[in-house]
Amino acid sequence: MAQDLIHAEQYWKTQAAIEAEKNFGQIYQHGRGPCNIFILDTSLSLGEEGFGQLKGAFFAILDEYAKHPEIDENVAVIICGRHTKFHRYYSNQYEDIKHSLDNVEFGGSSPLTAAFLLSIETLGCKAEQSHRIGDFHVHPRIIFISDGKPTDFTDFTGSYTEDRPQCETERDVDHLLQVTRSIGKKNPIFCIPVGRNPNMTSLEFISAQSRGGKIVCVSEARQFAKYSHNIETASMLSFKYDNNDRERILTSLACKFPERVFTEMDLNDIIEICSRKSLYLPVSEQEDEEEEDDDVEKLFVERYPQLPRLGSRVKRGRDWIYDNRDNYGPGTVVGHLREEGWVIVEWDTGFKFHYRFGSTQKFSNKYDIQLCNEPRILGKELIATGCLVTRGKDWAWGNQDGGAGNIGTVLSVEGSGQVLVRWQHGLTNMYTFGTNGRFELDVSDPFSPKAVKFLEDQMRNAPLDSVGEVQADYNDGFKNISDGTSAKRDMEFEKPVSVNRSILHVTRGKYFKNNSVVEKPTSDIETDGPSFSFAVNQWCWKDCEGNWNPYSREVNERINKCYKRDPKSTVIVNIQDQSYRVVMAKNRQINQTTRDISEIKLVTN
Repeated sequence: MAQDLIHAEQYWKTQAAIEAEKNFGQIYQHGRGPCNIFILDTSLSLGEEGFGQLKGAFFAILDEYAKHPEIDENVAVIICGRHTKFHRYYSNQYEDIKHSLDNVEFGGSSPLTAAFLLSIETLGCKAEQSHRIGDFHVHPRIIFISDGKPTDFTDFTGSYTEDRPQCETERDVDHLLQVTRSIGKKNPIFCIPVGRNPNMTSLEFISAQSRGGKIVCVSEARQFAKYSHNIETASMLSFKYDNNDRERILTSLACKFPERVFTEMDLNDIIEICSRKSLYLPVSEQEDEEEEDDDVEKLFVERYPQLPRLGSRVKRGRDWIYDNRDNYGPGTVVGHLREEGWVIVEWDTGFKFHYRFGSTQKFSNKYDIQLCNEPRILGKELIATGCLVTRGKDWAWGNQDGGAGNIGTVLSVEGSGQVLVRWQHGLTNMYTFGTNGRFELDVSDPFSPKAVKFLEDQMRNAPLDSVGEVQADYNDGFKNISDGTSAKRDMEFEKPVSVNRSILHVTRGKYFKNNSVVEKPTSDIETDGPSFSFAVNQWCWKDCEGNWNPYSREVNERINKCYKRDPKSTVIVNIQDQSYRVVMAKNRQINQTTRDISEIKLVTN
């Protein structure tokens, strides 16, 4: 298997070098503008409808290119299906390129990794380096129109004659993401999803990990084709660095182009370009940036598809060994370390540290943390890391969020009122929250149906996690939290002791049962026992009939311990075989399965 992989990579890289040489030999037909390599997935998995969507998006982009001859976009085409090959070398003959697609056979498998390997040499060809528009260096880009479902690329003959598509595997997806991650360090990859059921997780990751790439809907293809034209407009404005000030940008446009009328979509594109000017640095300056960062672990970098996405909510996992750094509560993933298998988590307490998730250079299959669906609950703050947000009343960034109503996760809050957000489709950007009364974001109610579903989907559909049985356990725990099964998987680092007593759960993994030791791990979930005598500081919960019930002695002690340490902390308890998160600061408890909320109160004697 490994030998087949090495052989296939060598084959496609050799083919890439040959194709780059052929492309250079036809430099007379090249356009003078930015370079675009289209990778068109013509495989059977798209279906007839998907293939129609692909052609529609491709033709719309070429038609728009033809309207701006002053830009003179360069277009090359790689097809991937029955045959994986360069279909057209760089050219500005857009009508000829469109008609050439009439001869492309629809069907076969999807060796998408091979198509990307085939593009590497042409992307890096000296003749096709970045094109300069004013101060903007527009780097060669890949426009990937596909359903994002790769199949085996080790059949390096490039010819597929199957009448039915092969099934994608985790291995195929992993190979594709490794190759696209390498390409994306310098070249943007724009993904246009098509087909009956595109793999949005893969497509979002491919675009998000590339430098300036993003998801483009089929309906937005024509507008996307105007991007270079809008870069030209942005280059005429006098902004040296990234500028997020929408009003200043609009004022500059009005002064510079008093007679010109801009559409709302063009304005959004120009504002986005100005706010991300650092993406258009020369290659040499990009390399310098990487070298400077070699000794510094950067936050907010999503490096590995098998790790939880930035913004994922997590809690301590089965291999936790870090005392009470998490304060027994949840946190938010805010980065991936360079060393594979490590994530950076900011706990809701504000403490930040890195933890193992999978296999690292020194450890195998270790999980200090696990995914969870527990929301960020605010105390006195207006906004904080882990909060869910949507566009606010002063939103001015078009569809950067993927569309009205889409939810994003806060990764960082700066003292200047700037907030870093990761949206569902992978784009990360800064927004204003509160500065000069401006609110570009709105904090979502963490218990609203939409927010609850977002957290549940984030947990269940952990993106491309290759954690096997462990992730299955997490998902089972989520589904079966009411029967207590998840409590048995959380922690196993303390030795049990024995006393004469009926079974009950107590703090941090200790079980007791009739003189015998029960070797079972547990989480910090408490269970109510038979004792209901009132303590000095007794917490009570209100049932559906309006009656107040005291928590058991063990649970009450646990709540009081957390309350004394931090009145704004939360704790999970078990009542009548149902798990609840007790939110002391808000005097309520939340059923972890149904999300029903009931009142609690503290009675002091």
